[in-house]
Amino acid sequence: MQKIIIHDYCGHPFQFELSKILSKKYFVYHLYYVNDYGPKADFSNNIKNLKVIGVGKKIEYDKSRLFQRLFKDIEYGKEVSKFIKRIDPTLVVSGNCPTFAQEYIVKESIKKKIKFIFWVQDFYSIAVDLIFKKKIGFFSKFISSIFYFLEKKQLNKSNQIIIISKEFEKYLIKWKINKKKIHYIPNWGNISQINNESVKDKKYASKIKINSKIFTIIYTGTLALKHDQNLLIELSLANPNYQFIIFGVGKGFENLKKKENLPENLKLLGIQKFIYMNSVLSIADIFIATLSSDAGKFSVPSKILNYLCAGKPIIFCASKNNQTSKILKKFNCGKVFEDGNIGKISNFINEIKKNKKLRKQIGLNCRIYAEREFNLNKISNKFNKIFHLN
Repeated sequence: MQKIIIHDYCGHPFQFELSKILSKKYFVYHLYYVNDYGPKADFSNNIKNLKVIGVGKKIEYDKSRLFQRLFKDIEYGKEVSKFIKRIDPTLVVSGNCPTFAQEYIVKESIKKKIKFIFWVQDFYSIAVDLIFKKKIGFFSKFISSIFYFLEKKQLNKSNQIIIISKEFEKYLIKWKINKKKIHYIPNWGNISQINNESVKDKKYASKIKINSKIFTIIYTGTLALKHDQNLLIELSLANPNYQFIIFGVGKGFENLKKKENLPENLKLLGIQKFIYMNSVLSIADIFIATLSSDAGKFSVPSKILNYLCAGKPIIFCASKNNQTSKILKKFNCGKVFEDGNIGKISNFINEIKKNKKLRKQIGLNCRIYAEREFNLNKISNKFNKIFHLN
């Protein structure tokens, strides 16, 4: 049986589900960064051909301290490369990985003549460019050029490339990446683990001190600087009769916690373990997600994929050109607000609150889409085909 490594730096639930399915055909080593603060899969596992390895137990850093992070990323990349050397797989798939860490993973794979697949979840070089432009202006060009150089080099050296958005292909072609090795597989939600609950879990709501009788708008997952925190505050102020709950983590979430005089109907709760995800999602009447116009070019929020599984209307404040925006609009799974207009969003919330039939229909559209698109057997077959190229 072939040994393969699936390396997901973030430790997302949906990518761990892929490893479970792939373990029917391969011996899978699923690697992730154990100290990343984002939402994590339930890694409890008794599958014979699947081994989970949390990497970087002694590597901790503040993501806002960018220069310190670069050295820590190098340290992390070296640690992953040691596992590659020790395991000696036939194939490595690596995604969500910081550029400097990915450099060592690619190098070790090439050195050992192991097929390397770059799973492009976003472009770190573009993100770094945008962040440093805001921080240091003109001088950011030198720093970002290093990231662009490394990321392009890693993509060129990859045997195959998996992209999660068709928009990504434009960047890769512009960077003169061989089109023949680019494959489009969109991300998916955990359809097998998330139910579309029509009844709120009142017991769990009570446990976390949430009034399940009040109409509820929920945000879950990472709330970073690319997500509009102020919009959530303004919406809460504009809709005092509804409760807004953020089950969050990240720099943006920490910033919100530090703010004084937050609206009483805006509740900040930490990220919940994935085993409680059904209970968390059941409490919502509407879901909400935000994404800055800059980030919309290279980001596909995975939280929305699980929103779709849960079968509730979705508010998405982001560019209409974002791939997720297009899906929500095409399949009538909620509404996209490109301008973040508080009045328009509030009107939509009120419409959903008053019109139960509409709320039910939009929720049904979400679940139908998820059941059709998030079939793991079909998705794993796409990966298998790519694995056997070259």
